[in-house]
Amino acid sequence: MNLKRLLPIYLGAIIGPMGGVGILTLLPVLCLDMDIGIQWVSLTVTLYMVPYVVFQLFSGSIAQVFDARRTLLFGFATYALGSFLCAVAPTLASLIGARIIQGFGAAFIAPLVLALVGEMVDPRHAGKAIGILGMMYTTGVTMGPLISGVLEVSLSCSAFFYFLMIYSLAVGISYWFTSRDEVRPPRRPGKLTEALALVRKSFAFPAVRYLSLAAFILFLGYMGLMTFVADYLKVVFDLPSDKIGLILSMTGFFGIIASPISGVMGDRHGRFQIVCLGGGIMMASVLGMTILDYSLERYLFLFAFFGLGSATAWTSLNTLAIEVVPDLRKPVASVYNCFKFGGYAVAPLALSFLYIPFSIPAVRWASMACILASLLLASRISPGRKMK
Repeated sequence: MNLKRLLPIYLGAIIGPMGGVGILTLLPVLCLDMDIGIQWVSLTVTLYMVPYVVFQLFSGSIAQVFDARRTLLFGFATYALGSFLCAVAPTLASLIGARIIQGFGAAFIAPLVLALVGEMVDPRHAGKAIGILGMMYTTGVTMGPLISGVLEVSLSCSAFFYFLMIYSLAVGISYWFTSRDEVRPPRRPGKLTEALALVRKSFAFPAVRYLSLAAFILFLGYMGLMTFVADYLKVVFDLPSDKIGLILSMTGFFGIIASPISGVMGDRHGRFQIVCLGGGIMMASVLGMTILDYSLERYLFLFAFFGLGSATAWTSLNTLAIEVVPDLRKPVASVYNCFKFGGYAVAPLALSFLYIPFSIPAVRWASMACILASLLLASRISPGRKMK
């Protein structure tokens, strides 16, 4: 592996999870500052995800038809602009507008880093490489809530968005320098119709459809739990933002270790088996939250266990996304990520209809149902055999 070329791509993978999950710690604070309900503030999550999901469907195909390097640099720059506008937004409406811009930029980052890693490594070690990428995703999930909580307590909510702006610019500049040898001479102009054709061609494969739906449902259950646990802990137990951030960030501490290990395990034992292992760990941890009463120490352990299972499952699902149709790696990665993060977009709004009348127990049971459904869909992709 060429570490010099891969490092900015790996660092870029942190951006989406850090900005997406990091804001969850801030939602209860924004509710208090703006004197509005959680269902309205959660629009900063849902409407961030609308452009993120919609344009992600096409960004990989656009990169394949036009130029991957310029497409990724565009994503970094747009995300930095959106982060700055979030930091200076005076109202909820302006914050939502800035989050839409931020999500548009992120749509040109996530599928490309996944596809580019798949192109740069030996297929025999794809699981290991995607495991490292998963480790970076998990680092973003881990550090996002922790950084946002610490910055909110010590400075303000805006400080977190300034941090995201600086980080995105730094990674973009680093990628610009390390990828200069990838600049290719101009070729014939591409057409958007070619990109649309690649999207249709990718989705025509049954394995891509099953994989995409499995990712959608798994992320629906994952993000639904993460979103409403933050509000539950704030309202019921009056926890400060930094402690809520610490609990949510525990999903990443063990996930950072689990991602590369589960990638190697997937290379050796098969993707579906490792997805099932991760899903089982997630189910056990959510069941523990359902049965056991709250304590800070107990929740720190359960969320660490939840993150361990999540990272294990996601590593193999992400690897499948670059393996199922190698010749269409960028378009398939776009379709897969579009559905995957569509679950993120739907989760806060959809599960609020369970959380508001029935509180957190209903969200927990819904999360477990989503995990089980995702495993059933994944079984249609690789029914107990190792994918080559």
